[in-house]
Amino acid sequence: MIEITIRVKPACAQRLAALLRTAAELEADRGQAKTYRGAARRIERAPGIRRPAARTQRPAPARQKSTRPPVARPHRYTPRVQRPTGRAIDERAVQRVVSGDHPLPVLSRVEARTACWYLTQLGCPASEIAERVRIAKRTVHRWRAEDRQAVTS
Repeated sequence: MIEITIRVKPACAQRLAALLRTAAELEADRGQAKTYRGAARRIERAPGIRRPAARTQRPAPARQKSTRPPVARPHRYTPRVQRPTGRAIDERAVQRVVSGDHPLPVLSRVEARTACWYLTQLGCPASEIAERVRIAKRTVHRWRAEDRQAVTS
């Protein structure tokens, strides 16, 4: 997922919201269309933006019921970040993440844990570590607890 911040004048914001709604209507992927509509709604709710006139709802086209039984589709898990695989640790990539040199590389799981350890030693908060290493904040807390447990055992 890519997050983008765009600053526009209030006069242009209304047009951008309308374009997003048009893109949502043309989008074949329902999830992406929902994302476009949500972005348009957030733009319209922003302070200083005039609210659009109420839109008339068109009736949904009548759907014909299918006679075929539903097909069970396998659930595919897609992680947030496609991490490289391999046992070797790329120290340069880890040091780039620790020093905050952008663009930050995507680290393997072992490299991410190493970078988390270094950033913890530097006193960085869990939220910053999670953002840099591209892991959940809860994972940072769990790894820290596991490291403390290993030291005390």
